[in-house]
Amino acid sequence: MRAMLMAGFVSGAMALAAGAGAAEPSAVWPSKDIKWVDSPAVKGAKIAVLWGDPAKGAYGALKKVPAGTEFGLHTHTQDQRVVQVSGTIVLKEEGKDEKSLDAGSYMFMPGGVKHTARCTAAAECVYFEEQPGAADFKASEVKKEAAAGK
Repeated sequence: MRAMLMAGFVSGAMALAAGAGAAEPSAVWPSKDIKWVDSPAVKGAKIAVLWGDPAKGAYGALKKVPAGTEFGLHTHTQDQRVVQVSGTIVLKEEGKDEKSLDAGSYMFMPGGVKHTARCTAAAECVYFEEQPGAADFKASEVKKEAAAGK
């Protein structure tokens, strides 16, 4: 089931890229053919770039983070679109209630919005991420009043 779901996300992601005016040859990757490499951004995480280059510009990629991974308060320069493939990410935008994103959930996060995210301890999290520009992670300082419980 997970392999079918992932292959479906990859096929859909590639169709979106082709529909954006890219004159690319077709690309079909069964999940067993997707090449995962160590993520340069998160220790223990993996990334499978499907198109583009996250270090230089627009891209689409599958990402895999270990269960229990926490991303503190941060922002991204670019708008970010994410589809959760497996596991559960708990997302909290600054000033809003947290939301649990399980398999099949979708998230759009505008660039500059402060948020936290964590993969629950139950299982690793796999998600598809797309951005119109290079990936970044800008850690945000927690206000002293908030840290002191005020």
